[in-house]
Amino acid sequence: MALDIFVVLIYAAGMLVLGWYGMRKAKTHEDYLVAGRNLGPSLYMGTMAATVLGGASTVGTVRLGYVHGISGFWLCAALGLGIIALNLFLAKPLLKLRIFTVTQILEKRYNPMARQASAVIMLAYALMIGVTSILAIGTVMQVLFDLPFWVSVLLGGGVVVVYSTIGGMWSLTLTDIVQFVIKTVGLMFILLPICLYRVGG
Repeated sequence: MALDIFVVLIYAAGMLVLGWYGMRKAKTHEDYLVAGRNLGPSLYMGTMAATVLGGASTVGTVRLGYVHGISGFWLCAALGLGIIALNLFLAKPLLKLRIFTVTQILEKRYNPMARQASAVIMLAYALMIGVTSILAIGTVMQVLFDLPFWVSVLLGGGVVVVYSTIGGMWSLTLTDIVQFVIKTVGLMFILLPICLYRVGG
């Protein structure tokens, strides 16, 4: 138990340090909102993967796989393929538009009303992503430390809110890349072999 607490504290401290470093890099409004438009393909794809394939996928899709078998994998597979397609075909044209949000694209293509309608939809989507991610953090911390669920949500969510707000997109990108590496290495190359060994191959 002490080792679990130590690892989580080191991880949380690391995220806050990366948030602080991102704050140092965010010198302008554009740096804060879109990392100065300086994310290359690897950073862009890594941060997208860590965001989209977050707690909902790592915790939620495990349940889908457990209940429905291999067919429960389609959600994560579709999200991953979508990220690759976005990176290969849409990232450069979007960069050339010099915009900050998806809603601005719709306004350019259609009218200001489209921007307002899409903003409402994006707000609902972002709220759902935020809720599922914070619930995933709370669930993991509750299981690890036997804390009340609301305390787990406040602690885990608080760390995310702090590093996100102090450095903007630079902080999010740096923390997302670390989280992506941890998830990829941890799930595929450490957890999967251990699970296969424990179930007898």
